[in-house]
Amino acid sequence: MYQLIELKNSLKACLRVYWTCAMKNRLTPRECVAIMTKLFKYFSINVMFSLLMLISAPKWAAAGPLLHTTEGYASGQLSRISRDNNVTRAYVGEISLGHESMTFISLGNQPPNLVSNPWQFCFEKDRYEELENLIGNDVVLEFKTPKNNSLLSCASVNELVEVYPVIQDQPLEQKHFVGNIYTMDREISHGVEFGRITNLIKNKGTNRSYFMTIQVGTGGSKFRHFVIDDHDLYDYAITALKNGAIVKVHYSDRLAFFTNFYGLGSRSVVSEIEAVD
Repeated sequence: MYQLIELKNSLKACLRVYWTCAMKNRLTPRECVAIMTKLFKYFSINVMFSLLMLISAPKWAAAGPLLHTTEGYASGQLSRISRDNNVTRAYVGEISLGHESMTFISLGNQPPNLVSNPWQFCFEKDRYEELENLIGNDVVLEFKTPKNNSLLSCASVNELVEVYPVIQDQPLEQKHFVGNIYTMDREISHGVEFGRITNLIKNKGTNRSYFMTIQVGTGGSKFRHFVIDDHDLYDYAITALKNGAIVKVHYSDRLAFFTNFYGLGSRSVVSEIEAVD
């Protein structure tokens, strides 16, 4: 927004000088051109900087707040923990998202660098034994960014907060939750997707938002990304993730006239989540 205001003010100043030159002072075209040339030299740096910021805004906007002010959940099989004894001495773990996934075929739009498979995280050395006892089990990880300074040598941006087994064979008390969609973007389609919630991320920055990833079907490597507008619906999604529930996700595909804060021109917004027995 600041760059738009600066650009607008610069252009208005140029037009105002030209009007004064040509209409009021009755100068020749050559004299007006000379004045405008000097004026553009004065404004050129500011204008070019503003244009550059406007063009690149979606990229830095998506990378900035999302990678530094988030908290969330990831669910899957804890497949690996390790410590680098050579250079970094970092403790890192991996989970395979969902159930029996091998790779990551990703559908739908989301800001970059949020979800990958296998999903990596950093942890403090005093949690090594706790995690070792959970290797091979389906777990829920609570994580946050930024990570503590003691974990800066770890390549992953995610810091482990809590880890516990997925709740098995315990049906949800509430089977169906209908939320709200607050975006005014135009709907281009709507539908229902069937699968297991594997990732939930809350952006805690100025532009508060929620992201969700599901493993499509009952297993495999196909995943789909969604956006959640409703905080209460996000809380229900957390409960479904912790229970490893299979769900139906009702969504609305929205097309923005301009790319939004995260550089996304279109996105799938969740309207309701329904647990499947």
